[in-house]
Amino acid sequence: MLKESTRKKLTLYLAAMALIHVCVGLQLWRGLRIGLQDFSIFYTAGEILHQGRGFELYDNSVQEAVQRSFSPKGLEQRGSILPYNHPPFEALLFVPFVRLPYLAAYLVWLVTNLGLTLTLLLLLRKSFAVLGSAPVYLWILGALGFSPLFIALIQGQDSILVLFFYTMGYLAFRQRTESQCGAWVGLGLCKFHLVLPFVFPLLLLLRKKFLTGFFAVAIVLGLLGLAAVGWKSSLNYPRYVWAAEKDQSYPWNASVGNTANVRGMVESLCPPEEPYLGVGLISLLSATLLASVTYAWRKALLAGAACRDLAFALGLVATVLLSFHVFVHDLSVLFLAALIVLEVLLSSRVIRPWAKNVLYACIGVLFCAPIYLVLSLRYEQLHLMAGVLLIFFAVLLVEFVRVQPRADALQIGRV
Repeated sequence: MLKESTRKKLTLYLAAMALIHVCVGLQLWRGLRIGLQDFSIFYTAGEILHQGRGFELYDNSVQEAVQRSFSPKGLEQRGSILPYNHPPFEALLFVPFVRLPYLAAYLVWLVTNLGLTLTLLLLLRKSFAVLGSAPVYLWILGALGFSPLFIALIQGQDSILVLFFYTMGYLAFRQRTESQCGAWVGLGLCKFHLVLPFVFPLLLLLRKKFLTGFFAVAIVLGLLGLAAVGWKSSLNYPRYVWAAEKDQSYPWNASVGNTANVRGMVESLCPPEEPYLGVGLISLLSATLLASVTYAWRKALLAGAACRDLAFALGLVATVLLSFHVFVHDLSVLFLAALIVLEVLLSSRVIRPWAKNVLYACIGVLFCAPIYLVLSLRYEQLHLMAGVLLIFFAVLLVEFVRVQPRADALQIGRV
């Protein structure tokens, strides 16, 4: 159980973070009323499909016309459209929302995200022995005090949906039902850049049950998208996403430094006149991360629960670092990784004290709202958060490698 003193400190810290978020949310309210939030892209996609124009889903002129119809001031203030660059199947989810006015639809999606958040909190609370002893209000403060989750809520993003799918996949993984785990992770393909790096090591290891569940869901989602927008638009989707990623007319593409992953960190630190150096470093770091997490998965799948939990957390952290781009709200999946690691740290004595201190410090940074506000909004230097994630990953991996032989011995002893 959590010590009373620890519980009080966590309550004060997380309440302070949540209060900061409330203040930020109040300042953003005017922008939300005119449609500045990311929910605009989902409402736009739903409206295009509702009009029976799915074959034009990835036409910027069509998207602009639709966004101008419900958010003219938002479009004018941004200076560009918010392009719908998500897979076609996800647009189907938002067709029912367009029956409501934009602001009402946004509020319904906000309540939906809050419901998903509360559900995953309750499910995880039942699954953790130590953290599960904490009162519900502390779990809620933890979610509201985690900046990526808060930003996902305010922006009306789908990152919480992905977090929910990962949570369900993790719970299935703990029950050793890999096919269900793969199916839940497959549902997160609405943000494929936050899923494919997680799946790739398991593909290398040929985890047949996981891959069966994953690819079954992926095929169904692909067919739904094909039915919604047709062959031509489906085939045009990868080209559209790549073009949107490189289009400098979109403000968010102007600063690579605001990307908390390996690519953002390397491209921000390398001289612009040395592009090959940057590509080389990104490739080297990415290959190292993939090799490390593949090793962890291979060992963990034969070991006990603690090692399996740590491998899942390592996979989530590596996924964020390996993703091609990652905005603040995309870091929501780290909420699950942080809880998994906290549970292991609090329930096990196998992690060395210095490593515990480093991991606690990294989690504290991840839950520190002012750091996100300063790095992301003020200086657009969120790539520095990637450094924290690399430290978090490295220390966790070192402890995993050290602890894993002991877990193997225990497993053999049980047999």
